[in-house]
Amino acid sequence: MSTEIIVVKQLPIIVEQLAQVKEAVIARVETATSLVCTDETVKEVKKARAELNSEFKAWEEKRKEVKTAVMTPYEKFEAVYKDCVSDTYKKADADLKAKIDGVEKELKQKKADEVKEYFNEYLESAGIDFVTFEQANINVTLSATMKSLKEQAKSFIDKISDDLALIDTQEHKAEILVEYKKTLNASAAVTGVNARFKAIEDEKKRIEEAEIRKAAEEQHIAEIRAAVPEPIMEAVPEPIPEVEAPAEEQLYTLKFTVTATKDKLRELKAFLDNGGYTYG
Repeated sequence: MSTEIIVVKQLPIIVEQLAQVKEAVIARVETATSLVCTDETVKEVKKARAELNSEFKAWEEKRKEVKTAVMTPYEKFEAVYKDCVSDTYKKADADLKAKIDGVEKELKQKKADEVKEYFNEYLESAGIDFVTFEQANINVTLSATMKSLKEQAKSFIDKISDDLALIDTQEHKAEILVEYKKTLNASAAVTGVNARFKAIEDEKKRIEEAEIRKAAEEQHIAEIRAAVPEPIMEAVPEPIPEVEAPAEEQLYTLKFTVTATKDKLRELKAFLDNGGYTYG
């Protein structure tokens, strides 16, 4: 069917008329723009500019008038064209597309069902029960061969099997498996769980060391307190009966630090002096 039936007659005439005006417009503009603008000629330049703007405004009004004259019959033509031609073609295209889409959708679904059946069978043979066909993200298209689609399914499941074998060798495999099932990322699961257990062990170690330091400090304080004599109570001294001097005993040295007020330290010094202790 030929489209030569549609013929445009008026537009070339308009273009030809504008071409005839072009030289006059250029000459008019060049005359105005050649003016030198100084203090003495600025008014003349302003006048020339105003005249150009006025002329351009008149041309714009004419353009709009021509546009209306041209567009009105075109809009009428477009309405007739839409009714006689475009609507019919577009409706036919939409109907054919719907038929094609329906058939292709059915073909793709049959292909997807076959791949999914293979996926589930291979998954069962691998002893894996926590992944679905959708997680494999296999793009089933009409152009894809069934062989390539099944290879994608097999490759996905084989990777899961390899990941599980790796996880089974880990110290915290139960915890890692829980994390792996969330993302199917073995590396992230192993790294994350091991890091968490390390943090827990480090915290336990820190607490144990703190408890040991605390116990040592308490023991040190207890030893100091045990070495400090009881405070001397003021009392009336009783006469000490004379007794036979005991045999010479072995001497021992005890070292400690005493913290107290000056009065208490004086009392301690007097006690040591009176008790016959040797100190320094």
